[in-house]
Amino acid sequence: MFNTLTSRAIRRFAIAVMVLAAGLLAFYWTLGNASKGSGIPPKISYYHWANTYTDDPINLKTYAPAQLYLKLLDIGYRDKNLSINPTDIRTPPSIAITPVVFLDNNALRDDVLDSVYAQIITHIPPQKYQRLQVDCDWTEQTRDTYFAFLTRLKADYPHLSVTLRLHQVKYAERTGVPPAERAALMYYNMSDIRDPETKNYILDTDVGQRYLQNFEEYPLPLDLALPLYQQTRVIRQGRLVHLSNSAELNADKTEHLKDNVYRVTQGHYWQEYYLYPDDELRVDTVDIEALQQAARQLTAVMHPDEVIFYTLNDAARFTPNALAAIAADFSTRSQPQ
Repeated sequence: MFNTLTSRAIRRFAIAVMVLAAGLLAFYWTLGNASKGSGIPPKISYYHWANTYTDDPINLKTYAPAQLYLKLLDIGYRDKNLSINPTDIRTPPSIAITPVVFLDNNALRDDVLDSVYAQIITHIPPQKYQRLQVDCDWTEQTRDTYFAFLTRLKADYPHLSVTLRLHQVKYAERTGVPPAERAALMYYNMSDIRDPETKNYILDTDVGQRYLQNFEEYPLPLDLALPLYQQTRVIRQGRLVHLSNSAELNADKTEHLKDNVYRVTQGHYWQEYYLYPDDELRVDTVDIEALQQAARQLTAVMHPDEVIFYTLNDAARFTPNALAAIAADFSTRSQPQ
């Protein structure tokens, strides 16, 4: 009888312990997920992407970036030669920067990579910079060369990051994962710029939605780059012939056809480029509603530590509070599990 009572008591005690443990696990799981949804908003930074840099105290004070991602070097490959274009720094940056090098995919050639490396080391000396971001839209054909080159750079720059396109996340198994500390996902320029029917080359959330896969499995921490700029594509006889970073058209010599599409009615020079009658102008732009929609899409799959707007020079179209609200969306997001 005593042994039977003891056995029952032990079973009851064990059940009570399991129930208590399950309750504690549920509590901490809920608490953990609640904290993920009410965390600190990501930092807000900006790209500076021009051939010259002059400190802009007004913009820096108004938009108060955590840092600037400052393009310091543009390396291309044209006419069987490297094209090296360093940024002209006219006044030293007054805030923290991460240097960025744009590397043309065509420059990923074994016969020039030593020269590419030497140019980066010369113009962005590791003794001065611990951080470096490489912007390169590599392909499956250049992946191995690019990844080996990044590994070489990691020995000089302890905090190496890369830019990443949407398809490189969705199809990571095929495209590979670059050997870097982290990546900045470029949520823009996601369509075919040469296609006259491309709705909005800068930001099309319908296109973006098709690529929001594999984020939970992607092994690198992902920050987020969002666009603020505008541009105009000049389409002539069904072909892209010119691209301008302006969206201000001559209203007297163009007519509005639909949405962001215009037709040239009278030939004229515009932005130092001659437009012919019947040229089609497609104005790509981004407004705050499009950015809000992009953030809503991405909060379900990303948890960026930093939102980087492209670029600081284009920020004047938006208020600092509006851009801060975009980043704040990610502090109340649902975390991927």
